[in-house]
Amino acid sequence: MLQPDRRGNTMQTLDSYVVAAQLSDRRAAAATARAARRARKVPAASTDERLVLRRAAAEDELALSRLARLDSAPRPSGPMLVAEIDGKILAAVPVDGGRAIADPFVATADLVDLLQARVELISPQRARVRRPRLRFPRVRVA
Repeated sequence: MLQPDRRGNTMQTLDSYVVAAQLSDRRAAAATARAARRARKVPAASTDERLVLRRAAAEDELALSRLARLDSAPRPSGPMLVAEIDGKILAAVPVDGGRAIADPFVATADLVDLLQARVELISPQRARVRRPRLRFPRVRVA
């Protein structure tokens, strides 16, 4: 808001300086938020990935051996559950318990957690564990 002073020169009031500073701050915050949103966007190629959790088959032996070598771990024996993304096995967990193997060059921590949760659900040892039965006190009404 331009107002003339005593000499006739125009000057801005304090309110207009405050408003201009607020507008400048809001524009800067909006630009920062837009840049952060652009940086978080996932590339289109990774959104088409297909995750499959399944039991390992005989034809997976070569892939599991390669995975164990990548992980610098011995190949676990026995039945295994595997997690594959787009047909490539990235993690495996033994059904009978033991150390998981995973590709160290890919973020696989979530895959291993999913596999371990699935193993807990389907393992035969889970069926043998007897849980204590909840008993509620009897209430007698007179």
